[in-house]
Amino acid sequence: MRGFPFVFLFMAITNIAFTQIKRGQYLLGGSVRFESVNEDYRPFNNTYKSNGFFISPAIGYFFINKMAAGLRIDFSSYHSKADSFETRSRSTAVSPFVRYYFLAVAKKVNAFLDVGYLYSKTKWTFSNSPFYGKSKGFQILAGPSIFLTGQIALEFTLGIKHIKSDSSLEPAKSNKLTTGFGLQIHLGKVKQKTT
Repeated sequence: MRGFPFVFLFMAITNIAFTQIKRGQYLLGGSVRFESVNEDYRPFNNTYKSNGFFISPAIGYFFINKMAAGLRIDFSSYHSKADSFETRSRSTAVSPFVRYYFLAVAKKVNAFLDVGYLYSKTKWTFSNSPFYGKSKGFQILAGPSIFLTGQIALEFTLGIKHIKSDSSLEPAKSNKLTTGFGLQIHLGKVKQKTT
């Protein structure tokens, strides 16, 4: 008899309907990512490498099964060094995105592709003087989504970013490789079919 509550709990957990990526659900969460950057720096006709971290809260809505659209805000900080100079920068980027899950709705482990447009504003310090710039581009993220419960998913991402800037003080073009992890919470009620 002592094992009965555990058997009941196991049956309840395994019978959870994983409907978290169906139409009408909301996506709320975020991620932390690491970037390795190789940039062509226009003012000095030079290239340099830097590393940075991103914190990216996001909100989305599943307008059809397995596909969500939403908005992500990226906050980043970089510290870069080259032979003749050192820079520090802080950026805020707004990124509307579309995300698609490839496997069946009821899967506890799924795979997704996330594509977003980027528009960012940056403040950086070079030789103790502040400069400001704007840039735009796109990012593509992909990875597994592991549903720990019916509402909470752990995600791992691998992605690329391509960014162009019109400012003479920012890199003309940046190609970035990103990796990261995050948590997503899936909210909202889904109508169950009656038999």
